[in-house]
Amino acid sequence: MDILYLEDDILLAQSVKEELEEASYRVTWVRESEDVLNATFERSFSLYLFDVNVNGMNGFELLESLRESGDTTPALFITSRNQINDIKKGFGAGADDYIKKPFDLNELLVRIEAKMPQTSRYHLSQCFSMDAATLTITCHDVSQVIPAREFAILEYLYRNNNRLVSAETIIDALYDDIPISVSTFRTYIKNIKRHIQGCATVENVKGVGYRLRIL
Repeated sequence: MDILYLEDDILLAQSVKEELEEASYRVTWVRESEDVLNATFERSFSLYLFDVNVNGMNGFELLESLRESGDTTPALFITSRNQINDIKKGFGAGADDYIKKPFDLNELLVRIEAKMPQTSRYHLSQCFSMDAATLTITCHDVSQVIPAREFAILEYLYRNNNRLVSAETIIDALYDDIPISVSTFRTYIKNIKRHIQGCATVENVKGVGYRLRIL
C-alpha cells in the first residue's frame, strides 16, 4: 500500500518512513504542501499522513482542498497542535484520525492498519495497476488476467519496496506448502516480464535477487 507522508521535521520523517517501510508500506515523503498537490496529481495513494505546520498551506487547509476536489483517500494528521480546537479543525477538514506528537511508532502502525482501505487494487503508476481479487493487471489501459502464482510473485515484489529479494526467499514465503523449483520460478519471472512489458520490469542482480522496477 502507498502512503503519502507530509512532514518537515527531517529526523522524525526519516524515523517514521523507515518504520513504515519495515512494515512493507511504500512511502513517499514530502516536506511542503505544494509537493503533496504535485504528488496526488501524478498518482493515487492508499493513505495520507499529514503534519499541520508546514510551508505553504497548512495541513488543515491542504486536506480541505483535497476533499473539495473529491479526494476521499483516508487521512491521518500527525501534529503537535493538540488543543481541542485544533482537533476539531482536523476532523472538520476531513481527517479520519488525529495523532498527537510525541507518539509511539507502534501506535502509529496500529492506527494506519485500521484506516487503510480494504482494497485489493494497487496503483503502481499512472499506466500500471494490479487487482489481487481478480488476478488482473492493467498496463496502458490493456487488462489481462494472469496465473495466480505469477500474480503472487509480482505482488510480493511490489510489497517489498524495490528491495532485492532472492528466489529462495520468495519461494519460501509463497510456496512453502507446495514448493517449486528455482527453474520453475525463473519461468514465472520470464512470464511476468512479458505481462508487464512497457509498464515495469523485474530486475535480476545475479547472485543477489530480484526486484520490481516501475518504468
